[in-house]
Amino acid sequence: MYPEYKHLNLPDIDKTILKFWKAEEIFEKSVAQRPENNKFVFYEGPPSANGLPGIHHVMARAIKDIFCRFQTLNGKRVERKGGWDTHGLPIELSVEKELGITKEDIGKKISIEDYNKKCRDTVMRYKDIWDDITVKMGYWVDLENPYITYENNYIESVWALLKKLHDKKLLYKGFTIQPYSPAAGTGLSSHELNMPGTYKDVTDTTVVGMFKVERDATSKFLFDDEIEDVRILAWTTTPWTLPSNTGLTVGKKINYVKIKTQNIYTQQQVSVVLAEALVSKWFGGKNQPTIEQQSVHFKGEKILGVRYEQLLPYKQPTDGDAFKVIEGDFVTTTDGTGIVHTSPAFGADDMRAAKAAGLGMLTLVDKQGKFIDGVGEFSGRYVKDYKDDPNYKSVDVDIAIKLKTEGLAFNVQRYEHTYPHCWRTDKPILYYPLDSWFVRASKMKKKMMALNDTINWKPKSTGEGRFGKWLENLQDWNLSRSRYWGIPLPIWRTEDPANGEEKCIGSLATLQTEIDAANKALGLNQILPPDLHRPYIDDIILVSSDGKPMRRELDLIDVWFDSGSMPYAQWHYPFENKAKFAQNFPADFISEGVDQTRGWFYTLHAIAAMVYGKVAVDARLQTRHLAGNFRETP
Repeated sequence: MYPEYKHLNLPDIDKTILKFWKAEEIFEKSVAQRPENNKFVFYEGPPSANGLPGIHHVMARAIKDIFCRFQTLNGKRVERKGGWDTHGLPIELSVEKELGITKEDIGKKISIEDYNKKCRDTVMRYKDIWDDITVKMGYWVDLENPYITYENNYIESVWALLKKLHDKKLLYKGFTIQPYSPAAGTGLSSHELNMPGTYKDVTDTTVVGMFKVERDATSKFLFDDEIEDVRILAWTTTPWTLPSNTGLTVGKKINYVKIKTQNIYTQQQVSVVLAEALVSKWFGGKNQPTIEQQSVHFKGEKILGVRYEQLLPYKQPTDGDAFKVIEGDFVTTTDGTGIVHTSPAFGADDMRAAKAAGLGMLTLVDKQGKFIDGVGEFSGRYVKDYKDDPNYKSVDVDIAIKLKTEGLAFNVQRYEHTYPHCWRTDKPILYYPLDSWFVRASKMKKKMMALNDTINWKPKSTGEGRFGKWLENLQDWNLSRSRYWGIPLPIWRTEDPANGEEKCIGSLATLQTEIDAANKALGLNQILPPDLHRPYIDDIILVSSDGKPMRRELDLIDVWFDSGSMPYAQWHYPFENKAKFAQNFPADFISEGVDQTRGWFYTLHAIAAMVYGKVAVDARLQTRHLAGNFRETP
């Protein structure tokens, strides 16, 4: 392209420059020769060295380097501390694939200790290749003193942040419906569920089930005579949840109607109940039944408490009432039948409505995504294809066939819609009842939104649109993960937490004090573990104020909390480097892909806002505050 330069040997020039930079320590001098009170602070988002770098990493780092070098030329002191993200599903899944095991094999075929050792050995597998490409592309960053998320000092700083959240009553344990990845064996946070590409277009089998009404004083008005067969219609895109149905939810003010018709699959006479606004959706079209009589118009509140026969009677709930019509504020007439099939185990709205009405729960699917024993011909079958099994046969299709054959289906058809998938495994998620620890992020939503307005986003539309809209609908952060390789949740509880005690440990010094107290009170001989990971930390027993043993909650924390803690944990703050931290918080600049607005940047923003009442990145600052000027905002 440029013939006048064809005599230049660019690879040799490249090597000469790199050799000069290294021999003369040019990068180090470009930092050291500039005053500490004239900083431009850059945060490096940590990559994971258990995978190879790609061209997209080169492109992203080129952008980062341009801004940092420009500020260096302007006389700014631009320190660039590298870092490594060493926990989380990518490491665990690669190890499990390498060992030929699943999560269920850990603790059986392989000990937790050996499994975590394998994870530790794996996380830096490609570090040399990462370092090599970093040097060769001329990306200036401190590779000699990186922060590493599995080191005890880093973990201790994370624990300090969690302790602050706990002290502010922003950490709590709840039993709720959460997005759950059977393929990964762990729950997901709401920001993970909103990573790019998680919602995929799928075509599923849908069913309009026919729930037979029991004739009694409450339902009597629906019957013309004692032999009439009256059914309530409810539509679902997840037929696999029908065995776990315990309720039907209606809107109190919605208009409903009873229609006499004929079942198109069995040709039997039947009367059906659905929302009046949706009659035209299900009658009179191709392959649809005709209306023989339309009668009994009523509001939803009139059928509250009406009972019906269980659709698929495999198991009965033992924790409450079941199989009756209840009220829900989420019911609409935009689609379906205006009546929601309610399975409290697999939907947040379902659980909320069922709990208010005193309905019990049936959780007939295990955490592997398979039906448990006792669900008839479906026992042991996966509700979705989690194993890339070429012989996988759809449970939804088989349930639909069963319902059609037994006269329990009003309509069966294929339906295109979007469905959430796990961003790590690319497999469908379930909404599943989990005992999880949460960060009460919703309580700090207004603070986070106000702080976001002060950030200089480029482009501005990303901060106001993608990220701003995300904050407007912010949910509590599902923090805990039922895995093995990661930062342990530093919370110890007595056996009966409702009437007992809970401690959140924020430092190794505190943990040592607590261990000494437990050793004395309980006659133990524990020592502070040299490695804070599982299983060593699991063995530590603390003691409550009334002398009862306290055991650690076995969960780990969301790996995004690891990476979002880097402004503090990279300096082992607040245990050392307080002046250094004060000079380097908040940052002037970060640069990441748009996907990280709901990943790394959200966690940076959330932690800074909730713990310190500040932003993690403040591009408006022209000069840095001097060491010691940092103050926490109450």
